[in-house]
Amino acid sequence: MNQHADLHRFVRLLIQRRVLRSMGPELQHESMNRLIREAAKAWHGVKRNQPDWSDNSHSLAFSAEIRRQNLFVYWILNAYWEPLEFELPLRDKEPLHRWIDTSLDSPQDIVDWQSASPVSGDTYHAGSRSTVVLFALT
Repeated sequence: MNQHADLHRFVRLLIQRRVLRSMGPELQHESMNRLIREAAKAWHGVKRNQPDWSDNSHSLAFSAEIRRQNLFVYWILNAYWEPLEFELPLRDKEPLHRWIDTSLDSPQDIVDWQSASPVSGDTYHAGSRSTVVLFALT
């Protein structure tokens, strides 16, 4: 188990977040597919609302405001071999919090959902070949 302790911790925190969906406002047990299908969505690149759909693109971001869950989620996928700065969605309400950033060393690569730190600034530095998940409660 110690050989893969970081992986076990990462998966445990993913499961822990899933268990939270069994409590409070998330009690409906709706599938993520349905929640996202009904959400206000937008695609982005490193620039807000400017996804790069070209064959040479190595990055993409996606935002979803899941109104039924009072949740805003912003996913960053950086498949490029260098870090990239992603413009963050403009928000005048609750700040975004970092839940997952796979470019960070353990134990910062994923944190407990309820203790995720706020993100400051208008951009997010996504490390090379990384996935980032930011969220805000609305």
